[in-house]
Amino acid sequence: MKPAHGSRRLLHLTALTLAVAGALSASGSARACATCGCTLSRDWLGGQGFGSAGLSVGLSFDVTNQNQFHQGSGNISQGQAEQILNAGTNANPGGNEVETQTLTRTTTLNLDYNTPEWGVSAQLPFVYRYHQTYQTGLGQTASDAAVFLTGNSGGTESYNFSQVNSLGDVRLIGRYALSVEGGYGVTFGIKLPTGITTGAFSGPAGGTVDPSLQAGTGSTDVLLGGYYTSQIDAWGWFTQATWQHALASQAGYTPGDALNANLGLRYAGLLDNVTPLLQLNYVHRNTDSGFNASHEFDGTPQTGGNLMYLAPGVAATLGNGFRAYAYVQFPVYQSVNGVQLTARDIFSLGIRKSF
Repeated sequence: MKPAHGSRRLLHLTALTLAVAGALSASGSARACATCGCTLSRDWLGGQGFGSAGLSVGLSFDVTNQNQFHQGSGNISQGQAEQILNAGTNANPGGNEVETQTLTRTTTLNLDYNTPEWGVSAQLPFVYRYHQTYQTGLGQTASDAAVFLTGNSGGTESYNFSQVNSLGDVRLIGRYALSVEGGYGVTFGIKLPTGITTGAFSGPAGGTVDPSLQAGTGSTDVLLGGYYTSQIDAWGWFTQATWQHALASQAGYTPGDALNANLGLRYAGLLDNVTPLLQLNYVHRNTDSGFNASHEFDGTPQTGGNLMYLAPGVAATLGNGFRAYAYVQFPVYQSVNGVQLTARDIFSLGIRKSF
């Protein structure tokens, strides 16, 4: 059974947000570039697909708290992370950084204009990020570092970093339906280097924060992807993939290529105004490159990896053109390079007004 014209027309807009939300979330944290950010579709919400063709304005809000040490495909303790990083031992006189938390809250303004055949989207993210790390000095030991965490520095140095509602990298996305009836098409876009890249630590030594912790990556990226959608009675589904590649980057740092894939399911036959949602989100990121990219002292990269999330959610029609949604993403598979901080869950919610 083919979907109704209105739903069919709007289902084609899946990739406008998918192409960006997943692939470009990589402007997250150092040593966690594979693990940060939201990879959800923002528009594929309820039984009526994306709402009416035309103009829509939305706000989305994502919370990612990375506080779980991860190596390879398994979780490790802070003590194990310190041991792996060889933090502050005589064998490593320079000491080594041990990150303890990266909290990111992103508010994104979404502007979309759609027709049955094509669509354009602009996304303006505003980033709040708090990051904490410490580094032991010459001759300090991991036990000294543990003393620091209880309030006695013992020769270690604490570094805190925060950005409050800093403008991130603006994204401009286009979509073209290769088949309006068949429900498939292509997406293309660009990420602009509008985000702040000069944030500094507030610790005793100060210093500019690693590039992948900044609100912006400093790079101009191209986005290319495709999507397919379908609907049978009250059931709808989509699949989508997007590739991201940095064309130009800041000195000494280039974010790794990213491939993002999503599969979504919804059921519109439960209630008139409430629709259960489910997504499976996958992202693969190559390691970052350049002398400013994060590495362990033995050269092991601390960026890149493979992650998969299962995301149950719900969407609600509020009337007067307003729709709202909420999701929780749970990791079902994580495999990262080196030691990285990962999130136990990611919370996302939003609201949109269609005109």
